[in-house]
Amino acid sequence: MTYAMIESFSLDTPEVVTLTELADYCGMSPADLDELMGYNALQPLPDTAPDFTFSAHWVVPLRAVTKLRMDFDLDLFTVAILLEKLRQIALLERQVQSLQALVPFHLRQT
Repeated sequence: MTYAMIESFSLDTPEVVTLTELADYCGMSPADLDELMGYNALQPLPDTAPDFTFSAHWVVPLRAVTKLRMDFDLDLFTVAILLEKLRQIALLERQVQSLQALVPFHLRQT
């Protein structure tokens, strides 16, 4: 996956990345990602141990928390909490969009 692909790939992509690739794409070390896995904030694909692979869905939220980590000098435990909260927000946003799609256009408030 090239840098341009990282910036523009769809969140519905079936791409799979290795631990080393994920570390490169997100600007974190493999040790940092191991620690996030220890906090259960980052889950590899099932049955991929010891050479962990991950869904490419992790690239965008990990890049976001890496930037926040650098901007605010956060420790990895805080990054783990922040990563989970960003994932919850993304899920809630998708649920709101799904519910909004059910409301007829003429009844929507803007």
